[in-house]
Amino acid sequence: MEPRTIRRVRRPLDATLRVPASKSATHRALVAAALADGKSEIQAPLDADDTRRTLEGLAALGIRVEATAGAWIVHGSRLGPAGGGALSLGDSGTSMRFLVALATLGRAPSTLDGSARLRERPVHDLVQALRSMGATVDATGEHGGLPVRAGGAPPRGGAVRIRADRSSQFASALLLIAPALARGIELTLDPPAVSLPYVELTLDVMAQFGVAVERRDELSFVVGPARYRARDYRVEGDHSSASYFLAAAAIAGGRVRAAGIDPDSRQPDARLGAVLAAAGCEVLRGPDWVEVRGGRALGAFDLDLGAAPDLVPTVAVLALFAAGRSRLRNIGHLRVKESDRLETIAANLRRLGCEAQVVEDGLLIRAEPGRLHGALLVTASDHRMAMAFALAGLVIDGVAIDDPACVTKSNPDFWAQLETLG
Repeated sequence: MEPRTIRRVRRPLDATLRVPASKSATHRALVAAALADGKSEIQAPLDADDTRRTLEGLAALGIRVEATAGAWIVHGSRLGPAGGGALSLGDSGTSMRFLVALATLGRAPSTLDGSARLRERPVHDLVQALRSMGATVDATGEHGGLPVRAGGAPPRGGAVRIRADRSSQFASALLLIAPALARGIELTLDPPAVSLPYVELTLDVMAQFGVAVERRDELSFVVGPARYRARDYRVEGDHSSASYFLAAAAIAGGRVRAAGIDPDSRQPDARLGAVLAAAGCEVLRGPDWVEVRGGRALGAFDLDLGAAPDLVPTVAVLALFAAGRSRLRNIGHLRVKESDRLETIAANLRRLGCEAQVVEDGLLIRAEPGRLHGALLVTASDHRMAMAFALAGLVIDGVAIDDPACVTKSNPDFWAQLETLG
């Protein structure tokens, strides 16, 4: 793959673009639909590498799915999948966690595997939690990771505790399958908990498919045996994808409107507007859009992004253009994402002429915007590295991305959309 050099813009931005559908909501809706009796139509899903892995994973588990123009149709069953398939998960951590849990409901065992990087990503805590509820599941890889064999004897459910300091997806995976368990689930998350808004998103999708979750406190959930209801579900726009384009206005100046997103969404990355407003941008909101107007000098910031980890690469690039010392906190769990995001971010910031240091729980960034220069930036095949650091190239000559194709993981149209900004 040839590197992609970003074209510097020569005037303030002036653009309106429609963002793709939410990756997080698409994954969750697919699993809920798989456990609903009857046909569900997932309308306007995100059609990207990760979500395709979940869709194809359902098919491998014996669930009938159809991909049509503008919708994915899932023929679900509350009895769960037949199982007996071989699932190839690529680089998708969400697919891995959700489908490992779903595969335990299969009447026959299935095998799940993925890329070399996915084999390194944590799933052991989820496997142990499923076993404690009676599931037949074995993780045979190094450090308790992929490959996984699951199914043949479904979990009964009951009380279960799980660590919440590495991934909220463990909790979401358990909650999504809970209605299909004979005893339901009483789930307690051990603090400290990261990315809890993603659990909120899970609860919201479950409710839209007809399952209510009792929340005893912030970290305790009860789900009784229940039935998901098949339905037509329209996926909302993705605030994660919108974040890059909205941040572009803060960096390059001018106006960018992201259309097709709910300003009041539960998605964690919806908080970017508040971050940009605090940094000196004007942020406007409409019924289905958010607009950022930049041009002022950005102020340095000190932010806890533990609840919104996908914003970290974008905010780190913003820090390049905010004179002074910025700090991003409570993000140590980014070491086990698609790449070791903390080290990858810091290395790329230094390549651009910025001081950056990885500390125990995050990043310290000291920028002098006048000293920045172009460089070939290394993504580690991580889509969020590519999209976030492309923003630097809008105002710095000579910025190139080593693996531009990795954006297909979440937004195959990213490069075409970025070109429209200029």
